[in-house]
Amino acid sequence: MHHRHLFLVASTLAAVLVGGALIYGLGQGTAAAVTTMPAAPPTLATTTERIASLAPAPSAPVAPPRAASPYESLSQKVDRLSRSSDPVDAFAAYQLVTACIWARDHEGWMANHILPGDRGMLPTTQQACGDIASDQIQSRLRWLERAALAGVHHAAAEMLKEGPDGLGTSASTSTDISAPENAAWKQRVDAALEAGVHTCDSDSLESRVDGYESGLGVEQDRARALTYWVAYMDCRQRFDEATANGLVNGDGVAQRMGATLSAEQIAKAVSDGQQLARSAQPLPGDH
Repeated sequence: MHHRHLFLVASTLAAVLVGGALIYGLGQGTAAAVTTMPAAPPTLATTTERIASLAPAPSAPVAPPRAASPYESLSQKVDRLSRSSDPVDAFAAYQLVTACIWARDHEGWMANHILPGDRGMLPTTQQACGDIASDQIQSRLRWLERAALAGVHHAAAEMLKEGPDGLGTSASTSTDISAPENAAWKQRVDAALEAGVHTCDSDSLESRVDGYESGLGVEQDRARALTYWVAYMDCRQRFDEATANGLVNGDGVAQRMGATLSAEQIAKAVSDGQQLARSAQPLPGDH
């Protein structure tokens, strides 16, 4: 559960390479760190600037969405998406800026670990960043939080992965998310996970299953974990029926959680999970 023609071949290989590089980079705890910038591209925010950007900012009116222009630059696209009233667009703006940060932070690593013949299929730092500005990078976590609190799929998981300061929460970082000064951030993450539960976000549901089954961060409650597991399975089936059926056919998770529950508790957990999945409504345009 722990874990979402020549052109077609090149595209597939590029996706695999980027995925592998991303897994390696995240394992090293560097996905959100910003390294020294080359002279030509716009200057990225420093860690201090990024942390300072998390301070509450004056509320600004959210502009109605503008139509995309075929001539817009990356910076203009990020600006358009971030000003949209749609939280799905806010998450898209976050993803664009984060892709730029990742590309710059791993530029040297990719040069040493990706074969020369394959590098042409990966975006260069300039291609990933374009004219994205420092102030847009400083704002990315605010866009992420707006999307997560609205229940945009995968946003709550990204918020949790970023940590309270955007430096990541992997084992190789020194960020203590349980520290008292991070209590407010943890409450917002919890609210984001709950919002994701009610939009059928599989990441949020999976996080709830893990937490209540293990008692990590919450009081252990296997009946509640089973409820979220049933909802998770039903929500997966709404978006990927083949995958969900595969999970059901070898579902040892429900058996493991149900081993300590009575028949009545299991029946209620299953009923509650099915009802939770039925009432969950993904945001328009989200997937």
